[in-house]
Amino acid sequence: EPGSGGALCITVRITRTEEQTSLMMQRFTAYVIEVSDFGRQFEVFHRYGDFEALHKAVLADSPGVNLPPMPPKGVDGTDMAVVAMRKVELEKILRFMLGNAMVLMGKELVLWKFLNLPNPAVIAGRFVLVPRCRTNTLKTLMKLNEAKYKEDVYRLAHPSIENLLMEALKELNKNAPDSSHWCQQPQGRTAICGLLAAAIGSSEACRGRVIEGSVISLLLGLVEKEDTALDDARLALNVIVAREAERFGQILANYLKTGGLAQLGVLAQRTKCQEFVGKILWLAWDAPARGPFVQPGGQGLRLLQALLQSTIPTCALLGGVLLAGLIASGDFDADRGHRTEALNMVRKALAKPEAASDPQFMKTLCGASTSLGRLAAMLEDPDLAPVILGLLCVARPPAAKLGRIVGNLAAIVGDRGSTSHSEESRARAAELLLHIQGSSGTSSSGQAGGSDGGASGTIDLDRCDGIAAHEESLEAALRTQLLDGVSRNRQALERGAADVRRTSDLAERRLQALPPVEFESFDKAFDAFRTAREALQKIVRSTEELHLDMGRQLSELAEAKPSSGDPNTYREQLLAVERCGAEVKAQREALATAEADAREKQARAEASTADLRKATDDLRRLDDELSSLRHQKAEKDSEATKMRHKASTPNMQQMKQQVQESLDRNLAQAKEYQIIGQRVQQGDPDHLKEGESRDSKISELAGKLTQLKKQHAQLLQQQKELDFDPAELAEKASQFENEAAEIQSRIRSVEDQRQAVDSDMKFKSGTSTREAEDARAAQDRRSSLASKLSVAESEAKSLLETVQPRIQEHHSGWQRLLAQQKKFGTDNQTLEARLEEAAQAAQTEENTRRDMAAQVEEMMRKLQNLQSFIQRLGSETIAPPATFTPPARTEEVQPSSSMLDDFDAFLKEDAGAALLSGDSASGGARLDTVTSSLSNDFGEL
Repeated sequence: EPGSGGALCITVRITRTEEQTSLMMQRFTAYVIEVSDFGRQFEVFHRYGDFEALHKAVLADSPGVNLPPMPPKGVDGTDMAVVAMRKVELEKILRFMLGNAMVLMGKELVLWKFLNLPNPAVIAGRFVLVPRCRTNTLKTLMKLNEAKYKEDVYRLAHPSIENLLMEALKELNKNAPDSSHWCQQPQGRTAICGLLAAAIGSSEACRGRVIEGSVISLLLGLVEKEDTALDDARLALNVIVAREAERFGQILANYLKTGGLAQLGVLAQRTKCQEFVGKILWLAWDAPARGPFVQPGGQGLRLLQALLQSTIPTCALLGGVLLAGLIASGDFDADRGHRTEALNMVRKALAKPEAASDPQFMKTLCGASTSLGRLAAMLEDPDLAPVILGLLCVARPPAAKLGRIVGNLAAIVGDRGSTSHSEESRARAAELLLHIQGSSGTSSSGQAGGSDGGASGTIDLDRCDGIAAHEESLEAALRTQLLDGVSRNRQALERGAADVRRTSDLAERRLQALPPVEFESFDKAFDAFRTAREALQKIVRSTEELHLDMGRQLSELAEAKPSSGDPNTYREQLLAVERCGAEVKAQREALATAEADAREKQARAEASTADLRKATDDLRRLDDELSSLRHQKAEKDSEATKMRHKASTPNMQQMKQQVQESLDRNLAQAKEYQIIGQRVQQGDPDHLKEGESRDSKISELAGKLTQLKKQHAQLLQQQKELDFDPAELAEKASQFENEAAEIQSRIRSVEDQRQAVDSDMKFKSGTSTREAEDARAAQDRRSSLASKLSVAESEAKSLLETVQPRIQEHHSGWQRLLAQQKKFGTDNQTLEARLEEAAQAAQTEENTRRDMAAQVEEMMRKLQNLQSFIQRLGSETIAPPATFTPPARTEEVQPSSSMLDDFDAFLKEDAGAALLSGDSASGGARLDTVTSSLSNDFGEL
């Protein structure tokens, strides 16, 4: 069940073999397996016995697997032909295992351990090679993102896993929650995006492939369908931005040309996604990416407008910076009206840059070196410089970052550029230079082309050129800003002096000692009274509820049943189970009897078979003995016949003489050949034929002499055979004949024994056959009864399983009813206890009510004294300064209605203003209202 691309993730190949020696000094052949673990290759060594153990272990771990057979074992394992044949067959077995889901999912990890593959390879391999387990494996695969698996994360970048992750992204973009795809599971989207981020972060090749596969469009497609996917999509997009820093502008430009602008336009309309859209555009805000945003009335400008109108302050600031980038690059120079309109939008967006102090905004604005280059280009425009410098003054990037544009800042302060900057621009540039110098401890460069002056801790003597003029310009800009601020603050201070004196005089008259008004005792009494009322109300309500609940329980118990089913049907089911149980019991007894009978007959059959086997062995032994005796008798008869024939041979002396004459002739001829050979060796040519060499003649003579030696040996053997005594031979022949007669007597005795054993064997054979038939019949009867018992047991179990829930329901119902009965007794005791608590609560409420009445009378007396004091105070108010501009009123967060008590409505009103205004009529009316309200409230008590 291999997955797509799975054939390439883990591969095996037996590349060669090596002859090795074991610890017992025995030679064996090791097969070298080249394993490719998601592209990384290594070698493992195994001998034939290891493969055999693997074969057995896989069959034990996965019994249903039909593995190819092992190559034969009973051969020489070091033979080259055998090794070559085994190499092919063993590799075929390994590849079959890698393609079988049952082997790959085995609990014992037999194959994985054999190939020395670690656990991360097991998880990744199963994810690719076994599609049905991807739902469960996905969560485990996420662990490769942990720091301890940093050496294993390369597997995620393999094309096999990369293709599956891209397939999952496309499936998630279909927005089909009812799909059975493995990615449609809880946290599935987060897992896919996290794995994809790890994959593209670990491999440049993988990153290039997924970018070409429109991964940005797919990730933002998830966000387009559901805002909550933004955090998941950022996991992968952040990696692309970080790894493709210099090339990200072109990547985003290609994305915008292929429908990405419309996608970002949709996201820019959503509050949660606006800041993300602004950040990703700013990171790539170069010429290729800016192109689609220049067209008047186009989709790009509508996107920027959505960012500028965002309710998120940092997002609106970022939109203004993006539009400023278009102005600084000259994209609106063709139409001065459009440029002016865009410039006004930028000034409006950056007019309140306080949100730029957010560290995250500062990191986005100045994090990349290309971003600082864009800001430097904006500073060259005198219309944009004040707002951009104001933004940087609030953001306060680190000196190391600002050091890259220190030359531009110095040029603005010294007004040395091609354009003239305003005093505001020079002052803010000087403020930034001062920030750089204060952070780095060194003076900034006076040259306009400096790239990192002031950000380094080293002293560069080349910066001495023009440093005086630079410092003078810096001091003049800072002095101008300082004097302007001092002037504005002095005027504000003078305007406020009279107001301060007037306020002090008024406060002195108003802040006289107040009459003693003490609310603590009143608050305590009121809290105690309110608590007593609440406790009484609570205990009465709970008592009533308990009483009603007890009445309901009595009604339910009077008509309660243990279960909702029909009792007659329930009883019929129980009786049916009993009948089935009785039948099963009877059949079990019959089966036990049949099994005992079968064992008895089987034992008799085995005993008969053993007797028959013993008789057969005896018959075979006697046949072997007869064969041996007959063979011995034949040999004795043959020897006796030969000896008698030899003893009666005619012309014995003549034959001896002929053999002796032949020996003499043989010796004479041999001597003659020896003499000829000696003469030929001595060089005598008389014995050589024409053209015949001496060596060939000697070889010919040597061959003839060899032939004569063989003949001589044969003649000597004949002479020896003829050298015997006929009378002695006749005596030996008689001896052999007597031995043959004895053997014949033994043969007759053994034949008699054999005949008796044969008869006994035939009898035992018949007995064994009958006993075996009886045992077989008994076994068949036992099997038949066992089959019937199995059917009866199945029926009984089925009936019991059917009625078991009813039994459990019935028992649970009785337990529930008994528990309700017991609970009623407990509730009765609880009711009595609550009635006693209610009586105590009523007494407590009466005591606190009396105390509250006394506290109200005392409070009314003190408030009347306070009223008299307030009426004696003047009515003069503090007027605001003429130049005072009230701040924008922020909407007050009101407490929820559930948090208000009887006095909150009074305290919410502007009672303090009425009391301090000196309006005695108004203050008196308010105090009378409060006093009357208190009297009415507590008079009712």
